[in-house]
Amino acid sequence: MIAERPDPAEPEHLVAIGLALFALVVYWFTGPAGAGGDQYVPLADAFLHGRLSIPVDRPWMELVPVPDGSGAQYSPFPPAPALTLLPVVALLGFFPGVGELYGNVMSAVIGAVNVALAWYMLAAIGVAVRPRLVITTGFAFTTHWWVAGMAGTHHYAAVVATCFLLLALLLAVRGRWPVIAGLSLGLAAASRLPTGLALPLLLVLYANRWRPSRAQLHLLLGLAVPAVLFAAYNVARFGSPFDTGYAHIPSGATGLVTNEPWFVHGLVSPLYIPRHLYAIFIQGPVVVDGFPYLKPSLTGLSLTLSAPFLFWAVKARGPLVAAAWLPVGLVLLPDLMHGSWGFAQFGYRFMLDAVPLLLLLLGWAYRERASWSLIAAVTVGVAVHAWGIWVWNVYQPVS
Repeated sequence: MIAERPDPAEPEHLVAIGLALFALVVYWFTGPAGAGGDQYVPLADAFLHGRLSIPVDRPWMELVPVPDGSGAQYSPFPPAPALTLLPVVALLGFFPGVGELYGNVMSAVIGAVNVALAWYMLAAIGVAVRPRLVITTGFAFTTHWWVAGMAGTHHYAAVVATCFLLLALLLAVRGRWPVIAGLSLGLAAASRLPTGLALPLLLVLYANRWRPSRAQLHLLLGLAVPAVLFAAYNVARFGSPFDTGYAHIPSGATGLVTNEPWFVHGLVSPLYIPRHLYAIFIQGPVVVDGFPYLKPSLTGLSLTLSAPFLFWAVKARGPLVAAAWLPVGLVLLPDLMHGSWGFAQFGYRFMLDAVPLLLLLLGWAYRERASWSLIAAVTVGVAVHAWGIWVWNVYQPVS
């Protein structure tokens, strides 16, 4: 009898599963246990009951009152994260103060899925196991750790957007199922709008030797489905396909959120870019009297300290590098021009919109082996995040 030869890919699958499970445990146990700040679980419950609004008055949240005086409120954020919660809410029900914990658990679960997707995306472009392990570890336990572990209204949307964008990129680099890739990209944008600007790279990946192809048409058809539904959702609530309701959020102190001091130049303006660049490259921790002597600021910590390995993407070389850097810039531009630079965060959470693209660039830069400088940068980022999340949970950040 001839012994079966072991599948050479099997150890790689085991590493992917092990990383994802370890990430799940870390995200679950470092995340919050509180409720009352989530919009997506009650919105999922509203969808299940045929409503577009949340039938509760929650003045502490960023919600838009329905004009009929009922006390119900619209969520101004894209709705795809609520769709991911439909099966959980349908199965377990929604109980205010308890049901909202589903979002924290789901954030950890989807975050773990993201780790596996990142691993397989890097494998699909031919990255060897060791550099793939280094890059995936950097992804799992820096910026993505904060976002997936800490959950919350904005954070869950980023986790879901990352999941759909990673799936779209994985399918595209494999040249598979362009309709599903387009649908995934649309759902990413229906979670975090800037991620939809990754479209140019997917069009290039589905091109036929840089010429138009049927796969590109299928990609656009898939993308059109969530785009049309999202537009209809906006029309039903605010009368315009382009109005998500963000500018209608009331502010107790100033009347509307657009009147708050960080929106002095409107919701979006190039004049906000310097503050974002400060948050990305310069912002440091705060020195305090007594232990632990250094604390993170509530408004963030530079990527130079919290995820420096992302800057190693500039080492990427190859025919697709320019096609990847273009959507990195496109995706980040609306974030950089937004009046808010993230606020309650560790690191710079908006960067996660572009991180799946940066992972591709890192993979192209380090296909065969990871340099010692990349390993050191990943190690610094993971250590800084471990410190920051510990201090945040035990001692609280400086506001």
